[in-house]
Amino acid sequence: MIGLHCTASIVVYNNPPDMIRKVVGSLLSPTLSIELHIIDNSETPTLKSFLTDLPVKYYFCNNNLGYGEGHNRIINNGLSSKYHIIINPDIIIEPTTIEILYTFMDNNSDIGIVSPKILNPDGTTQFLNRRHPTFYNLFARRFVPTLLLPLIKDKLDHYEMKDIGYEEVCDVEFLTGCFMFCRTDALTTLGGFDSRYFMYLEDADLSRKMQMAGYRTVFNPNTSITHLWERSSYKNIKMTLIHMRSAFAYLHKWGWGF
Repeated sequence: MIGLHCTASIVVYNNPPDMIRKVVGSLLSPTLSIELHIIDNSETPTLKSFLTDLPVKYYFCNNNLGYGEGHNRIINNGLSSKYHIIINPDIIIEPTTIEILYTFMDNNSDIGIVSPKILNPDGTTQFLNRRHPTFYNLFARRFVPTLLLPLIKDKLDHYEMKDIGYEEVCDVEFLTGCFMFCRTDALTTLGGFDSRYFMYLEDADLSRKMQMAGYRTVFNPNTSITHLWERSSYKNIKMTLIHMRSAFAYLHKWGWGF
């Protein structure tokens, strides 16, 4: 039985408390019942004391489960909602975004996941809609030197769907995991994220599984969120290696697509 309009989950790992309070505050809706779960992969439950006055359910894992498996702790635990929202901790949600996406999904029963327009803090668009990853795209985006990027710009623009643009509703093969508004029954039937991904590309995999199950994955630019986007794999060798491991797992599962 569906008892809530939406449930939502945020996986955190040593994120600043102020960041978490901002995303929680932006999620709360005056018209929809939303149950928010925070899964803490940090070494200590320090964050808990900063959330006592907020309407959230907090879980300390005492272990870094990774992004997808952290969300799975909630997704695969008997959700009683019509829709489930997967949210990064570095997100600020516009006041009407949840209501707009809720109505959009109600009016389109063939859609399994919808993503809004993703903005930088300065209001510019983040080009996070993508076609299915290939070895070429993943390697080029991460390792081709900046000076050489103009030589492959057309191919990278195609990967980021710049040929379609970011102003119209459209189907997207690979929706970003920073904010995924999901149909709960479809999400739970698929078992959530594939646990072989510790971090990175679990969103590409989930998008593809949703499509294989007969659902559309759609971009709706009629509402937006702001994404701070730390891009940690570009700054940290450990995260780069994790990203590479996820890339090999994805390509091994779905094909290399050179």
